[in-house]
Amino acid sequence: MKRIIFPVLMVVVLILVSCSTPNNETKSQKVKYVFYFIGDGLSLPQLSLTEAWMAQTTQNHGMQQTNQSKMQAHGWFYTHANNRFITGSAAAGTALATGQKTSINTIGKTANRTINLESIAVKAKKVGRKVGIVSSVSIDHATPAAFYAHADKRNQYYAIGKQLFTSGFDLFAGGGFKDSIDGENNRPNLYETQSGFTILRTNAAFSNATKTDLPLYFAHERLTEGAAMPYAIDMDDNDLSLATITEKSIELLDNEEGFFLMVEGGKIDWACHANDAATTVHEVVDFDNAVGEAMEFASQRPNETLIVVLGDHETGGLTLGNRALHYETNFTLLNNQIRSLDALAEAIKPLINKKAGFQEALMFIDENMGLGTSIELSTEDKNELEKSWNESINYKHAQVTFLYGSVQKFLQTALNMLNEKAGVGWTTGSHTGLPVIMHAHGVGADKFDGILDNTDIPILIEEIIHQ
Repeated sequence: MKRIIFPVLMVVVLILVSCSTPNNETKSQKVKYVFYFIGDGLSLPQLSLTEAWMAQTTQNHGMQQTNQSKMQAHGWFYTHANNRFITGSAAAGTALATGQKTSINTIGKTANRTINLESIAVKAKKVGRKVGIVSSVSIDHATPAAFYAHADKRNQYYAIGKQLFTSGFDLFAGGGFKDSIDGENNRPNLYETQSGFTILRTNAAFSNATKTDLPLYFAHERLTEGAAMPYAIDMDDNDLSLATITEKSIELLDNEEGFFLMVEGGKIDWACHANDAATTVHEVVDFDNAVGEAMEFASQRPNETLIVVLGDHETGGLTLGNRALHYETNFTLLNNQIRSLDALAEAIKPLINKKAGFQEALMFIDENMGLGTSIELSTEDKNELEKSWNESINYKHAQVTFLYGSVQKFLQTALNMLNEKAGVGWTTGSHTGLPVIMHAHGVGADKFDGILDNTDIPILIEEIIHQ
C-alpha cells in the first residue's frame, strides 16, 4: 500500500503546483498602466461634502460613496513644503511628481533652484510607457507643469509652456496656455509654431483624434479666464468634461507597452479659494467621474493597472457644519445654485452697470441661487443684501477678491448666505496645512494604505512600475 500512496501523492502535488503557477505569475506581472489623479485643493472635507451632498440629494442619510472611496486602499499624507508649513501648488506638485520637497513657487527643481528634478512621468517614459498629462486648468499651471517642466517661478508661463513640446510626452489635454505669447521678447505663439505636435483646438477634433495624431496637445474649445476649462456646473452639452477627456486620453494612449496618465482636477482648488461650495461639489463629481473611467479600464486589466487618487493640499478650510445651524445641515440647498460664482459675477454686470434697483437684484439671486423662493430670506437677510447691493452699484471698490478672481460684494454676501443655510463652513480663502487623503486601487495598492509624506507617493509608484 505504501508504494501506491507515494505516487498518488506526487501526482496531487504536481497538479496543485501546475494550477497555482499561472496565478503566481499574474501576481508578479509588471504594472503597465498607471493612473495618477490629483485633485488640486482636495482633501477629506471636499470629498466628505460631496458624498454627503450626493446622499442628501437622493434623500438618504450619511454618505454616498464616490468611486475613489470604493477603492482598495486608503491613507493620508503630510503636505508641508521645504520652506513653509502650508504648501502651495508648485511645491506640492513638485513633491508629488518627483519625490522631493522644494520651496514655494518652484517647479521641478530643488529648493535652492540649482538642480532640475526628474518626474515620475519622465521616468515612465524612459522605461517605454506612453505618457499623458490632463488638467482642467491651464496646461502650464503648477501641477501639470511639475511633471514636464523646470522653472524657478511658477508664473513663468511662457517658458513652462514651451517645455511641453520638448518633453517627449505623447499627449497633453484640457486647459490652454495661460501665456501663449511672450510679449516682452516677441517670441512665437505656442499654439502655432510647434513642429512634430498635432495641436487641436476644437472639441470635435479631439473627439475624432486617433493614435496616428500622437503626440498631440488639445486645448478645450471654450476656455475661460486663466485659459482653464469651464467649471463643471457651467458646462453645456457641447463641452467636454474632465471625465470625457480622460476617457478619450485612455483610448489614445492605450498600447501593449503601457502608459502613465496624470489627470488633475485643478478647478476644485479655484472653487474652494472662492468658498463656492456648490461649484466645489460639481468639480469633485466631475473629477471622480474621471476616476471612474480609470476604474472601468482597470476592471479589464486588474493585474496590470495601478490607480492612485489624491489631492495636493486642502483649500478653504472647509468644514461640514457651522455656528449658525449648530448640528443641522441641508446640503441639498446647494442645488439651487445653477452657475459658478465666476459665471454669476459676469451675468450680473449689466444690473451693476445700470445701477438696477434692489428688487431686480433679489430676482437675480432667486433665479440663480434660490435665495428668496426656494430658500426663505429673513428681514435681516434682506437688509444685509440691500446694503451690499447699494455698495456694489455705488462704489467701484466694493469687490471681494480671491486668488483666481473677484466678485461684487452683493454676490459674495449672497453666496455666504447660501453656504450658511446649507450648513457649510469656511475658515480661509487660502490653503490650509491639513493632511491630504489618498486612495489606491490595483497592483501595489496596499503600499498606499497608511500615513505617508507627499514625497513618498511617486517613489512608491516608481517601485511598483519596476517590480
